[in-house]
Amino acid sequence: MRIEIDNVAKGYPRADGSRLSVVGNLSTAVEAQEFVCVIGPSGCGKSTLLGLLGGLRRPDSGEIRFVGERGADGPLTSIVWQDYALIPWRSIVDNVAFGLELRGVSARRRREVAREHLAMMGIEAFADAKPHELSGGMRQRAGIARALASDPEVLLMDEPFAAVDAQTRTLLQDELLQVWSRNRKTVLFITHSIEEALLLADRIIVLGPRPTRVVEEIRVPFPRPRDRDVELDPRFTELKRHLWAQLRDATLAAEWAEAKGER
Repeated sequence: MRIEIDNVAKGYPRADGSRLSVVGNLSTAVEAQEFVCVIGPSGCGKSTLLGLLGGLRRPDSGEIRFVGERGADGPLTSIVWQDYALIPWRSIVDNVAFGLELRGVSARRRREVAREHLAMMGIEAFADAKPHELSGGMRQRAGIARALASDPEVLLMDEPFAAVDAQTRTLLQDELLQVWSRNRKTVLFITHSIEEALLLADRIIVLGPRPTRVVEEIRVPFPRPRDRDVELDPRFTELKRHLWAQLRDATLAAEWAEAKGER
């Protein structure tokens, strides 16, 4: 499923009656089965963009199009959040099955599918546990399993590994690469980590300060299947340095605008 973002703008009203422009006439595209990471300075509108793609918000102007043949049953998009967003009183298997329940899938079938996806994420043994009984990494694995269990055309991920420790983040990145290599969903992945973007993505979209627009799009040159050996490639260091310069300039521009009262 290809995503086309055509001149999209989004803003919010302020308390003083003015309007805060967050996304400003942004245009880009994500190809079918492509893994795209989005980076940009804090507060630039990355999560707002993801909400627009997920149908949680409507653009003020412009158009978002999903182009391609739709599956018979699955949703168009599923979202994996940074804070897990699991229902605390439900078991893990029932959390993963929740989207299927909303679609009217039988109890037996939705639990089968949920357990299959928990097994895929390596946490089937914790299917009957409650979210508070799991570590942060396990809860995020459950969140990914829930998103994939509905068989979406597009997987949207909003800094999904930001709340876990460094070791768990490394494991989750490796597991996500393995899962994506099997199902090849179209993925848009928001991150603050340049290293994470270079490890995961086919292409990186760099956003500028709000009202955010695309500053640059970079094709990641490392072949797939991909592992952490790419970090030893001299091009990894060169791209990391280049992307950091872009982020630094965008962050300084945002701070300067805020200091002048333009934000």
